[in-house]
Amino acid sequence: MDYSVKSLCPLMGMAAALLCAAAPAGAASYDCKKATTPVEQTLCANPELSRLDGMLGEHYLSAMGKLKGPQRDALRNAQRAWLKTRDACGTDPACLQPLLSKRLIEMGQLTQPHTAELDAIIASIPDHPADAAQGLRRFPQSELAAAWLVYLQRFEPQSGVTAQEAEEKRQQVLAVLKTDSYPWEIFQDLDSDPVFSRDRITLTLLRMMVERAQYEVFADQRAYVHCFVFSRHGADAYEAFGPLYGSTRDSFAPLCAPQGELFKQAPWQQLDAGFDPAIATASGNSGTIRFASYAEWRRLDLRATVSPRDFLKPVEGAEDPEPAMRSWNDEKSWPSKSRTLALAAVEPARQVTAAWLQSERGFSVEEAQVAAREIVRQWLEKRLAFIGESGGE
Repeated sequence: MDYSVKSLCPLMGMAAALLCAAAPAGAASYDCKKATTPVEQTLCANPELSRLDGMLGEHYLSAMGKLKGPQRDALRNAQRAWLKTRDACGTDPACLQPLLSKRLIEMGQLTQPHTAELDAIIASIPDHPADAAQGLRRFPQSELAAAWLVYLQRFEPQSGVTAQEAEEKRQQVLAVLKTDSYPWEIFQDLDSDPVFSRDRITLTLLRMMVERAQYEVFADQRAYVHCFVFSRHGADAYEAFGPLYGSTRDSFAPLCAPQGELFKQAPWQQLDAGFDPAIATASGNSGTIRFASYAEWRRLDLRATVSPRDFLKPVEGAEDPEPAMRSWNDEKSWPSKSRTLALAAVEPARQVTAAWLQSERGFSVEEAQVAAREIVRQWLEKRLAFIGESGGE
């Protein structure tokens, strides 16, 4: 194989997976039936690495198509030199992953020079939907721009996007989505189920295009610009952008970071530290579905800070998690020292959350206490459910 772009996909971790989203699942940059070298066989045997390699191949070919003369020759020579470094890793995924990750980012920088302009247009949607629509039309080949035009027609009538234009853009997006069977099948199921609203379907399609867009790969250069959807669309957005696949893909759910500094405060950091050993043990026994739980936790943190009034009505019949924590009887799955550390942080976490809700979200004292108790309860409940599935209660 003369380039291993697609071989990089599985090894790059979160950043890689976003870059790899455009490549068909499990597709390496070469025929795995003909894999002969240790590196090729390793990449083919690892679905995540194979996806990574496939995406790198796409970017390499795209970059070679854009460059001419000396620049093109320089890229080809650099890729050959990089392949020698990669091949030296042999069958070691821990060696391959950082190499693939870095190379994919370098290649993406060559193939995605227009992202800053597109992101600025997307960020303007809440305040200037009509102008944003005009700007998005300047990117006719971008499935992300197409998905945002579909969004505008659905949610921003003043944008001027017609039903006909939106349908044309929707078909453009669907044509791209069909190239990746996994999300395509999931979307088809959602789209045909009358239980789900058209708002939810539109947001899910948008989410799938955001996933393909490389934001995580260029996190230091390209911050998420879609975060306004959570405050504007509430439950539909949290559901559409949260855990969806029950696999490693949920690691890349395009959920924005929590607002403010709530979860950086000492009691929350102590809770995290107290649960860490139990979560690490449970994660080793739960397979790739664990990534859905990780995404669910991220979604809870985001919702608690962006839409905290969602927590003013406690879940009916919900139990207090603290007794289960106190009665935990498996020292191996959750050492008592760590469990004691977590228990000691529960009430302080409620207190700092209530204070934050009053100062940052304008809650009354009573509202803050109710919401804080529910936020902490759900945070504990979700982690207890996760570690309980691997044994321990």
